Amino acid sequence: MEAVILAWDPDRPVWAGSHAAAVRTVQADGLLRQLWAFPSALQPAPELDVWLVILGTRSAMCGLGGHGTVGWVGAVVADATTVQVAVDVDHLLPLGDQVALARLVEHLPELRLEEGVQPVDRGAARTLRRLWAGAAQPERGALEPTPGSLPSRAVRRVLANRYEQDPQLRRTVLALRGSACHACGLDMEQRYGTVARDLVQVHHLTPPGFVDADHEVDPLSDLVPLCGSCHVVAHSRWPDPYSVEEIRLLLREHGFLRGSTLTDSQLMAQADAARLLGPPEGDQRTGR
Repeated sequence: MEAVILAWDPDRPVWAGSHAAAVRTVQADGLLRQLWAFPSALQPAPELDVWLVILGTRSAMCGLGGHGTVGWVGAVVADATTVQVAVDVDHLLPLGDQVALARLVEHLPELRLEEGVQPVDRGAARTLRRLWAGAAQPERGALEPTPGSLPSRAVRRVLANRYEQDPQLRRTVLALRGSACHACGLDMEQRYGTVARDLVQVHHLTPPGFVDADHEVDPLSDLVPLCGSCHVVAHSRWPDPYSVEEIRLLLREHGFLRGSTLTDSQLMAQADAARLLGPPEGDQRTGR
């Protein structure tokens, strides 16, 4: 068993709260934990891939709509036929954006159109990932693969600064501060063309020691655009990252900042190269 499919009707009380609220939670937190009853005979294990398929009477909303993994497996219940499983949903599409049920059945004719838990073999899991990759597009500029695009054993969950990953905050910061790196000045669109427009990363300026549970981020004072290189350097010092001014100083000290003057050794090397090459053709000083 490579994965499982959880098929259900969102109009039924499968989990607490609405589907729309669940989508917002996954977008904001990156994870939503839900409890499901699995047949104990399947013997689900932690990190098993879980695919969410919506069924029901509203055909426009039916289809492959989410991905998650098994978080933990509880004890077998009294009747010995089911086991409580925590499913960590890491990507959930809004209703209407699913991979259509008809397309799903076309590629997986063995799929049972009934509510419950269905085991998936390796070939079917590969098909699900391929269909999912076409529907679950990552945020522009995202560095991590979309959850579900790789098998669970090929990925590792990492802690990330939510403020730096929030797409709405990112759009706000770029609108307020522009898309050039505030440390080295790199404009990715100018360097790589329109394909790299607005792909600069966003850096959270507030040191971790000053961030508590009630911290409210201010896009203008707490966040700043940095290119990938400068962003890595900023976070290379812990717990207080390098400030933008400190990164500029590092660049200036090592001669890489735009507009910096050449060192004496660089000027000497430039003069030596000019002597070796000789005067350019047509130089008036040679009389030619």
